[in-house]
Amino acid sequence: MPRGASVKSRVQTYPLALRRQGKRPGGRPRRAIKLGWGKVYRAGPNVRHFIQFVWIMSLALLAAIAGRSATPAIAEQRIALAIGNDLYPNLSADRQLKKAANDATTVAGTLRSLGFEVIVGTDLGRQAMIDKLAEFTARLQPGDTAALFFAGHGVAIGGVNYMIPSDVPAVTEGAEARVRGASLAEPDLIAELQARSVRVALLVIDACRDNPFPRAAGRSIGNTRGLADAKPARGIFTLYSAGIGQTALDRLGGNDTAHNSVFTRIFVEQMKRPELHLGDLAVEVRERVAELALKATDERGQPAPHEQTPAYYDQTLGGRIYLAGSSTATRPPELAAISAPPPAAPNAAERTALRPQRPSAPGESCARNGSETYCVSSVLKPQFGNSYGPENLFSGPASSAWVEGRQGNGVGEWITVEFEGLRTVRSIVVRNGYQKSDDVFGKNNRVRHLRAVFSQGESHTLTLQDRTGSETLTLPQPVRAYWVKFIIDDVWAGNKYTDTAMTKLVVNSEPAR
Repeated sequence: MPRGASVKSRVQTYPLALRRQGKRPGGRPRRAIKLGWGKVYRAGPNVRHFIQFVWIMSLALLAAIAGRSATPAIAEQRIALAIGNDLYPNLSADRQLKKAANDATTVAGTLRSLGFEVIVGTDLGRQAMIDKLAEFTARLQPGDTAALFFAGHGVAIGGVNYMIPSDVPAVTEGAEARVRGASLAEPDLIAELQARSVRVALLVIDACRDNPFPRAAGRSIGNTRGLADAKPARGIFTLYSAGIGQTALDRLGGNDTAHNSVFTRIFVEQMKRPELHLGDLAVEVRERVAELALKATDERGQPAPHEQTPAYYDQTLGGRIYLAGSSTATRPPELAAISAPPPAAPNAAERTALRPQRPSAPGESCARNGSETYCVSSVLKPQFGNSYGPENLFSGPASSAWVEGRQGNGVGEWITVEFEGLRTVRSIVVRNGYQKSDDVFGKNNRVRHLRAVFSQGESHTLTLQDRTGSETLTLPQPVRAYWVKFIIDDVWAGNKYTDTAMTKLVVNSEPAR
């Protein structure tokens, strides 16, 4: 046999009968080695060495795979940026702020205690804000958790919210382009976060104050107060210190010596609660800020209740996010039990008894809003580039609305809001009618009487005002429910169309205890 013959060819040259008997030529039996998958007969030293090599390499490969799986993945980072602008040298004395910088440093300290690496900036001009933002986003990696907090002046121009740097120039009415060029737009901040493919981004904007620019008899620069209703962005959880068109209080009155604004003093306390995921955190902040703002007083110390209801949009995916804790699967049992959903009932009958089924009907249309599901009985077909689905009730600009699509004046049409778990409902905030403009508002029907039917059987009839703007309808007593169905019982008639519209509907609730 040639010296260079292969192992396979050498084995095949043995007589078949000897191979079957496990013998080599000359009659001596071949040694067999027992492997995990059976018996292998070696034809000689070279073959033995080859099989030993394969066996050792296989064990090494298995060990490497096992070691790789046992090695923990690199932990995600938590990175935050907090900016607070008090001083605006080019604006009048009455437009200077007192607590925005305090708010930024307080939020930064709280985030550090929760494991965030925090970048802080106060009284920053436009270029300094851009530099801080660049430093912040440069540290972000895919899968990280990002948080961005801004306190200071803001203004809504053309439905877009702008964060105003401290060096913004003094301008007069009609100079929107100059203000836009000197400020940072909310969509640009969101785009920077989305470009980093972070797991979740928390954007907190406490800029809902009076328009800081002087106004004369002519056209003002942007909305006169508060911020606009921004379009929700995928992967972003946005929390505003006040609702659409509302202003945020720096203090409750002349005798209020608190270090932080009304919103921030509540926000930082709720961030520390390990049992709250972002959705519940926003609800707790909304409820407590709204309650505290009602205790405001004027300069003489007389009661001056203020309407401030923080708004939020949740477009995050991938489970619940805890700032002061971790996912339910890795949390301590005593905390996991607090936030874990109730265990599934063993059968359909028991499940129905524990959670009454949400009423539904053929042709309904539904949309998801974080931990809530909105469904409506009907939807007007899209026209003139506008759509009228249930998502308009909780997202989109103020120029959008849900419009029912059935024949008649809309009486009997309904909206349901279903929660993931049992909630305590205290009030409902609505923007009645189609508030795209005063003209459109008057042309379409508006809701007059809205009957709220709760999952546990309780019901209340709510009377809505026939006006633009938002309206808070407080229940006589808090109601525990898995869902609430709003039925239109009566309408204010439009002067042209019979379609009934509603611009926004938000249920103020908190986890039932």
